[in-house]
Amino acid sequence: MPLENQVIPNHLSMSNKVTNKKNIEIFKQDINRLSYEESISALETILNNVQDENISLDEIQINYIKGHLLLKHCEELLQFCEQEINEINPEFLELD
Repeated sequence: MPLENQVIPNHLSMSNKVTNKKNIEIFKQDINRLSYEESISALETILNNVQDENISLDEIQINYIKGHLLLKHCEELLQFCEQEINEINPEFLELD
């Protein structure tokens, strides 16, 4: 029977979704501990990894998820820093 006519069980993709959700939660916890500089370094590593022609599809997916979470973390750190800067009273910065 040709492959296109076969019914392929969907339970494998469902178990991968559960695994991915667990992995994402673990990734989030790990990433939230990183500084901005560490996050940028991790993003650079991911960029180098995905440029490798021998990377598997699973690794591409994991790198995509990690990269997305790292980017979001960097954006949040920058927003927090910007908010702190905006809250600085300019009078405190005046030289006597």
